[in-house]
Amino acid sequence: MITVSNVSNNQFNNPVNSGSHSGVSGKTYIEHKKPDNRTYKEDKLLDNTFKNRMNISISKMLDIPLIHFPRGLKGAQDYTFFEYLQTAKFPYYVGGPILAALFYAGVKKDNFKSAKAARAVAKHMALGVGLYYLGAAAAKSIINHTVKLSRGIDLRHPVAQAVSTTTNQTGMYKKDVEFHTAYESCEFTRTDLLYDKEGKTPEEINKNYIELGKKYGVKGNPADIDQTVKPLIKKTIIMARAWQYALTAFFVTLGIGMANQPAWTESSADGFKNTIRYGILGRKVSLKNRINNTKKAFYDYTIKPFAKSFMQFWKGHSKASSIVGKSVILATAVATLTAISLIVGKTSARSHKIEKTDSPKENEVQK
Repeated sequence: MITVSNVSNNQFNNPVNSGSHSGVSGKTYIEHKKPDNRTYKEDKLLDNTFKNRMNISISKMLDIPLIHFPRGLKGAQDYTFFEYLQTAKFPYYVGGPILAALFYAGVKKDNFKSAKAARAVAKHMALGVGLYYLGAAAAKSIINHTVKLSRGIDLRHPVAQAVSTTTNQTGMYKKDVEFHTAYESCEFTRTDLLYDKEGKTPEEINKNYIELGKKYGVKGNPADIDQTVKPLIKKTIIMARAWQYALTAFFVTLGIGMANQPAWTESSADGFKNTIRYGILGRKVSLKNRINNTKKAFYDYTIKPFAKSFMQFWKGHSKASSIVGKSVILATAVATLTAISLIVGKTSARSHKIEKTDSPKENEVQK
């Protein structure tokens, strides 16, 4: 929920809800309710559920135009590096849809032939944008699942990080919250949150690290298991992030190639509109038929042309396009298999020399 109200300067002494910011002039107050409606006084590892991750993602996306941009444009003195990175995503979110919309805007309604050709180009452009985002998401998902299954690390595990915001007249910093991930990068890894602070024995405190050690293949019971696993986690994050970007290039190229295939223009746009209008949203349609029509529309206008466009891209429409299509598809497959095999092989403790010690010093992990 977003509320905007005017407040006077003397009201800044009052407690502020989590996620709220005041403008530099002290006149505008924007409150944005966070997903779990909680105020965090310290950093916390959150439940790694799909619902939680989805709510946080939506909240972070809404924060960009509603909080971060207004604060940045007004020159908020407590503007953080996290907010800067979030605003940098704005062109990525809006650039593609605007580009696709521009092609539709140029369709001439008074000329049937030119309108038909323009719609076809616009449709391919829109599909290219959609498959661009889908390809980027697929690349990240493949690496995320590889790391999670092989090493027990979920790169998406959310963390609530308490941050200080504008001070009041007493000089006390108010606490706001930023949502990060525990394995965001090799420089900002929240391995400190993996300890069980309520544990009474070293085994209880390090239980998360013990489980990770098993996933990494750490043999025996080395002293300071946490210090043994941390360098392996760092290497995993470095490789995972690099391969996510590398695979994105391959999957995006594949998606754009598929978007330009005739399979997407073979189906009637009017047929899709009529299915939605009369078969799904119609007033006298039963619930069973609505569900069946939804499945049919999804299959006929998404799954079927997607599979057909893949085969058309593979076969090509000429010798040159056939070579290009096969090269892109095979290169994407090889890159994916290479990424999985290297991440699994290079991050294993079996490929490192682990020196056991009884001293409090960190164990050395050498290649």
